[in-house]
Order: sequence, then structure tokens, then C-alpha cells
Amino acid sequence: MATSVTKKREIDYSIGLIALFIYSFFIATTKSLDLFLVVPIIMQLLLFKVKVKKVFKKVLKVNIFIFITFIILFLEGKHELATLVFVRANLILWFTLSFNFDGFKLYKGLVNLKVSNKFSLILFFTVKYIEVLFSSAFRLLEVLKMRGFKPTLSKKTFSVYSDILAFLLYTAVNKMEKVEDVITIRTKDGQLAPSKSIIVKIEEVLLLCIIIGVICVYYFK
Repeated sequence: MATSVTKKREIDYSIGLIALFIYSFFIATTKSLDLFLVVPIIMQLLLFKVKVKKVFKKVLKVNIFIFITFIILFLEGKHELATLVFVRANLILWFTLSFNFDGFKLYKGLVNLKVSNKFSLILFFTVKYIEVLFSSAFRLLEVLKMRGFKPTLSKKTFSVYSDILAFLLYTAVNKMEKVEDVITIRTKDGQLAPSKSIIVKIEEVLLLCIIIGVICVYYFK
């Protein structure tokens, strides 16, 4: 039993995208909160390989923006809506980040689902652009901290941030143009990976069944 627990694997990219779409759409349209909404996340942790610490750190970083939205709604007197938005956003965020998708995995999952190659490439470049943008931003902020930069509510701070943003946009676009050139040269018809048949295993079936079961319980309880 111990061996089977330690050998967890990542979910099939294509099935992961289907599960993510169904669960995210369901959570985004819920009008009330129930404890069983976290059941798919728990099953995801039990069935598949999830780097919990890594996911938790990423969720905390993004929660800065979610918390700002929560505060704004709360101060407007929309307490229930603020709580609903906060919980829904975190459920979707945790479920999404647990799959550990990157641009290429997303592309392969879409291609295997027979989605248009052009559409898959657009999403690939979008995700890749965001990845490059964020990684460059974190590196620049670390350099600024090492040089003693301390952000304040001053004109100088805003000027520094505007320069950083301009530099990040320029470098990200430049890097993505190089990626596009490499893809054009090294691939046939701009296809990064060939379409493969989807092999659905018991873990994927269980996760999809749990998600559908939770949706049925929510709407027909």
C-alpha cells in the first residue's frame, strides 16, 4: 500500500483541462457556499501528484489582488458577496495551480482534444508571455531590494515602477518573438507536438465523477 501512495502521477493534460473547465465554471456560477465544494480539491490531492507547498505559495501571492477585491466589496457593505468572491476565487485558483500546467502542457492538452492548432498556439503564447513577464519581474524586484530600494508613496517610486514595467514589456515581447522564430524554424506547420490519443485511467474517471457528483448534489439537494 505504501508503494502505491508514493507513486502518484500527474493528471493527463487533456482530462485535466476538462476537469478544470467543468469545476471552474461550476464554482464561478455558484450563489452560495457549501463545505462539499472542496471535495474535488481533496480528491485531487489524494489521487494525483500535487506540490502542496509550491501551490500554497503561489496562491498566497495571487491572494494579494483577491484580498483587495474582498476589502472593496466589504467596505461597500456587500459582505456576503465579498465572502463569496473570495472563496470562489481561491477554490478555482487552488484547483488550477494544483495541475501544474505550463504553456506547453496546456498546448498538448488542447491538441490532444482536437482543438485548432492556431487557437492552441494563441493560448500557448499567452501563457508563455505571462510566465516570462512574471519571472522577469521577480528577478528585477530582487535586484532592487539588493540595491536598497524601498518603495514609498512618492513620485520617484512610481517613476521607477513605470520604467520597470516598460522594460518588462519590451523584454517579454523580445523573448516571445525569439520563441516564435524557433517554433517556425524547427516545427512543421507551426505544430509544437503531434496529437496523441487520450488514455483515461481510473484516477481521471474518479475525479470527473466526483466533480459531476458535487454539481448534482449542489443543484438537486
